[in-house]
Amino acid sequence: MNDTFPILLSERLQLRQVVSLDAPTVLKGYSDVRVNQHMSVSYHTLEEVNVQLKWYDELYNDKTGIWWGICLKDSGEMIGNGGFHLWNKIHRNAEMGYWILPEFQKKGYASEAIREMMRYGFDHMNLHRIEAIVETENGPSSKLLKDAGFVLDGIRRDCEFVRNNFISLEIWSRLSSDG
Repeated sequence: MNDTFPILLSERLQLRQVVSLDAPTVLKGYSDVRVNQHMSVSYHTLEEVNVQLKWYDELYNDKTGIWWGICLKDSGEMIGNGGFHLWNKIHRNAEMGYWILPEFQKKGYASEAIREMMRYGFDHMNLHRIEAIVETENGPSSKLLKDAGFVLDGIRRDCEFVRNNFISLEIWSRLSSDG
């Protein structure tokens, strides 16, 4: 584990580096249809999850993003994860993603984590634009972003072929100048 990996704290959460011991929780999230139904990936074995964990490390080590484990501050239990990828330093933008295990959804944890990630992105990554891409069928995630001050830039209609269907994607953004 890299000693300089930034730990983010909020009222109820600690966002910390995802480590190999987190693999079972990451597998639980990526294999649960309630979590992955609106994601481009799903995993069903620890071997598949290890590829994802390696990607998290590569994001940070290659300085192309950063991904945190979203944990309850009191117990340390991981309840999801999130972060940035596709970090473009020239254009000062990155894409944000996140997920929360079903038993912890609708409790405000995702909103709390998004606020901390946005703060880090604007203050420490020097981002001007944070983008989030959401399937049009994922109303709860769209509402979450809207409530966090994101603006719907537009919809890319039938732009991906997933699960034997074309899906449309909403493009949400939040700018550092949005206040």
